[in-house]
Amino acid sequence: MKAAFLEAIERLTLTHIDIPQCGPGEILIKTMACGICRTDMKCFTQGQRDLKMPRILGHEIAGTVAAIGQGVTQVSVGDRVQVSPGISCGTCPYCLKGQDNLCDSVQILGFHVNGGFAEYLLIPAEGLRNGVIQDIPDNVTYAEAALTEPLACSVNIQNSLKVSSEDCLLIIGAGPLGILNAKLARAKGVKKIIVAEINEKRIKNAQRLNFDYLINVNKADLSKEIMLITRGVGVDVTIPCCPGIEPFSQGITVLAKKGRLGFFSGLIGNTPFGFDLNIIHYKELLVSGAYGCSLSHNKEALRLIAEDKVHVKSMITRRLSLDEVRTGIEMVRSMSETSIIVEY
Repeated sequence: MKAAFLEAIERLTLTHIDIPQCGPGEILIKTMACGICRTDMKCFTQGQRDLKMPRILGHEIAGTVAAIGQGVTQVSVGDRVQVSPGISCGTCPYCLKGQDNLCDSVQILGFHVNGGFAEYLLIPAEGLRNGVIQDIPDNVTYAEAALTEPLACSVNIQNSLKVSSEDCLLIIGAGPLGILNAKLARAKGVKKIIVAEINEKRIKNAQRLNFDYLINVNKADLSKEIMLITRGVGVDVTIPCCPGIEPFSQGITVLAKKGRLGFFSGLIGNTPFGFDLNIIHYKELLVSGAYGCSLSHNKEALRLIAEDKVHVKSMITRRLSLDEVRTGIEMVRSMSETSIIVEY
């Protein structure tokens, strides 16, 4: 089979390897679609905490069951399935509380074990046993199903922040995760959604999406605009969907008292914070982290897509072949597309 291996930083090689064979309890997936995201780009350009190289990247995966191992009863050959990328132990305190994304021994597809930038993907028995496979409804395409994982990450942070219809929400960054978070918030009934962005192409794309306010940070001071919109109060919730320290700092300073900030994107850079940490104390702010998604977040995300409560089809602005994975990663780096899907 054909597979794209990340052999070292900035070295991605397309090669042919044997198709994996199913052992007892395992299944083989024929990959039909796999998203390329900023985390894949980060792995390619600088590595990542959980990445073990050489590795087949790709963790936003949808496909068809091609073969099953001895004893498998959960799925059948030919089933259309979406894959949740975290293979947890299922027995630790975090797993037992439904927080399997925090499992200390989690194995993540595309990081610890091979992922979806290959024609076939082997799902270990532990993953199948613990529920990483879910059926794709008939009305959902493989490409749409591949966006389940990033939407599930958005479900995680918004559940953690208890985002409600009464909140005034600021999302910093109108890339794929910024747009998904805004769409999810609208599905939750949030009435006032503010999106801030610096990239001109992403600003033009966001203008089509009917959010309440869109702030071009190139032309306006974010803090001043927020205070005008909220009459000097500040926003209830901020979710920075980009890795810079400046958006994180801006996001926390425009919060109202008792406001909540979602630490959603890992920070890149060593620049000092642009605010005094005491602001968290004096304004009684809540800062909540979210890393990846649990199996329950994944199920909720696919349901939202299937019911068209979060419409994702229009977000797919580029479809590539497996041969073009490197091109797709460069597109993510240049922020030239919204969502990029590799189709097989």
